[in-house]
Amino acid sequence: MTFTFNKRVFLTDAEGFLEDMSLWNQEIMHEMARLDGLELTDRHIIIIKTVRDYYEKFNTTPPMRSLIAYLKQQGLTDLSSSMALAALFPDGAAKSAAKYAGLKKPVKCV
Repeated sequence: MTFTFNKRVFLTDAEGFLEDMSLWNQEIMHEMARLDGLELTDRHIIIIKTVRDYYEKFNTTPPMRSLIAYLKQQGLTDLSSSMALAALFPDGAAKSAAKYAGLKKPVKCV
């Protein structure tokens, strides 16, 4: 699949995850979310940046439980519950945040 943004074509897998993670930037993040019908708020962006940070440290995307634990560890207790994350990302927080962060699909997501 593909999407076009600023006259550039971006390759994605069937679920919209970027094929080339090095092409990611914050403009792409917003466009990917927009294509999914989601307008990102500061709270979304905090989660997305936390997922990118997790990936940089552990070379993998976090499954949901690890994401919640990592958010708590980072002092983001108001965002560190499955309910808070589900309210922000109705299609699944770990999966959606990884997608908008330009990362590969989490292994344990169906």
